[in-house]
Amino acid sequence: MTEFYLISKFVGFRSIGEVAELAEGARLLSEYRGIPPIVGSNPTLSAMFYAYILKSEKDGGYYFGSTSNLENRLKTHNAGKVRSTKGRRLWKLHYFEKYNYKQEAMKRERFFKTINGYNWLKNQKITER
Repeated sequence: MTEFYLISKFVGFRSIGEVAELAEGARLLSEYRGIPPIVGSNPTLSAMFYAYILKSEKDGGYYFGSTSNLENRLKTHNAGKVRSTKGRRLWKLHYFEKYNYKQEAMKRERFFKTINGYNWLKNQKITER
């Protein structure tokens, strides 16, 4: 079962540890909003992969990505080591979904970047524009 987390709608977070403390509340929020789960995950695997959305504190824009380590990836973005995001720092983790397989996370990232993904994120009130 895929888990979804809406971050920026809560108090501004600065670390993944703070996100983990509210994971259950975020799961309940996702259920309340009717966000559909993605089928095909194997809950017995220990490695986790994430499709994520970052929000720029500089211009309010979004960045979509996928990774196996959210904390390190956020640090990499904020350190200016990612060419496409270094000019819009600082970034905050806005939303993420947890998957058991890398292919699922990458597929979801690609979906976010489509017009259908844009509309879905907007209709779910995950993104504002």
